[in-house]
Amino acid sequence: MAPRSDPSRGGSPARRRPVTVFLVLALGLGWAALTIPVLAGLPMEPFLLVLTYVALLGSALLVTRLADGPGGIRRLLGRAFAWRFGAGRWAVILLGMPVLTLALAAATGSLRTPPDGWAAEAGWYLFNTLVFGALVLNLWEETAWGGFLQSRLTARHGLAVAAALTALPFAAVHLPLYLAEGWSAETARNLALLVLLAPVYRYLLGLHLLDTGGSVLAIGIQHAAWNAAGSLGAVEGEWQVIVAVLLLTLLLALERHLRGRGTRPLGRDAERRAAAAWTAPGRTDLTSADDGA
Repeated sequence: MAPRSDPSRGGSPARRRPVTVFLVLALGLGWAALTIPVLAGLPMEPFLLVLTYVALLGSALLVTRLADGPGGIRRLLGRAFAWRFGAGRWAVILLGMPVLTLALAAATGSLRTPPDGWAAEAGWYLFNTLVFGALVLNLWEETAWGGFLQSRLTARHGLAVAAALTALPFAAVHLPLYLAEGWSAETARNLALLVLLAPVYRYLLGLHLLDTGGSVLAIGIQHAAWNAAGSLGAVEGEWQVIVAVLLLTLLLALERHLRGRGTRPLGRDAERRAAAAWTAPGRTDLTSADDGA
């Protein structure tokens, strides 16, 4: 009798190893998109759109289609518009970063009156978070990083390991942006800071995914809020937003473990089950949810 074939090894490479195929496409296309303007002396902005919509979103949608069929794309894009989570979570996502950043600036004497006034500062922040940041860039960037990659890694490894694994390519794709500045002590410092901060930031986004039922909209807006908080005209310096994201992550993790028992997925097995439901509804065999890193 011929040996029975292993169905998990059948199909295309994207079906057998979706994470690996995604990373090859996203990093390859992403590095190319960001390297071309550096070598050719062209403006970077149009190539950032290529990075977002082709290298990241395009790769995520293509691999999702090959791995999960057309229904997979529908589920992934549906999560990009999943807005029905609590008002408290909305407040944390939209206001947590600017409030903590401004509070740190006030406590350390680095808060100033914005050049155009507080009303303009608030309007600028909301526009850059909800319109330019989220809708134009970060929502689609996080459809790839959080909705596709981190969700699949969470289904296999749980929150903490998935955050650490996602942080590696998340930081790596930015390398050409740092190298474009020319290598210096400041460039090395900024790059080291990105590598160190990325796992914490991905952990924060992973908390949002678990607590909102996998909403990519939640993490897209949180990503935009972090970027916008780092450019507030009322704050002198750059360190406040870094400390703010550390504090927000710590506070949210503490609140989750103190108040979330019985209502939110806590523990590695519960995290894996929750994420598996987003990436492949009805799947119960978590050991075959993905191919890992």
